[in-house]
Amino acid sequence: MNSENNHIRAFIGISLSKEAIISLRYLQKQLKTYGIKASWPRPETMHLTLNFFEKININKIDMIKACMTRAAAKTTIHTLSLSGIGAFPSIKKPRVIWSGTSGQIDVLGKLVDRLSINFFEDMGIKKENKRFLPHVTVARIKQPISHKSMMKLFQTFKGFGPKDFLVSEIKIFQSVLQPSGGVIHKIIFSAPLKN
Repeated sequence: MNSENNHIRAFIGISLSKEAIISLRYLQKQLKTYGIKASWPRPETMHLTLNFFEKININKIDMIKACMTRAAAKTTIHTLSLSGIGAFPSIKKPRVIWSGTSGQIDVLGKLVDRLSINFFEDMGIKKENKRFLPHVTVARIKQPISHKSMMKLFQTFKGFGPKDFLVSEIKIFQSVLQPSGGVIHKIIFSAPLKN
C-alpha cells in the first residue's frame, strides 16, 4: 500500500457475481455495435461503489475497517439486480453510461447511511452532498453522443437485466492507476454482512 506521501486512492464497494459480469460484458458488446467512442472498463473489474476516497492516508485504513465492520454487522445479506441503463451527468450530455440496480435497494441505502454516520463520528468525514444512486459504470464516453442517439439507446436497453447478485460482504479496495491508463483494484479488507 505504499504510495507518495502515504496516501492512496481507495473505495468501499460490492463485488459482482460471475453471472452479472457475463451480463455486463454482453451489454458492452451490444453498445459497441452502435459505434460509441468510449473507454470500456473490463467487466472483471466492475463493482458497485458505496464510498470513494480520492486520497486517504494509509494510517486511517484501520479506522475505515472498524467503520465498515460496524455497519456491515447491522446489515442483512440481501439481493440486488442489474437493471436498465442510464447516463451521467444527463442523457443530453452523457459522459458515463451505467447499469442501474434494483431489488433490495432499501437495505443497501441503510448500509450506505450507516457507513456515512460511522465515518463522520469516527473520522470527521462528511457525507457527500448528493443522492446515492447505486450503479455500475459500463462506459466512459470519449466523443459526444447526440441526445437522439442516447434516447434510442435507452429505449433499446431499458429492459437490460434483471441479473441478480447477492450482497454478503463489503470490501475496501485500493485503486492503483497504471501507466497504460488502466486501473487495478486490490482488496485490502472485507467485512461480512449479518446472516
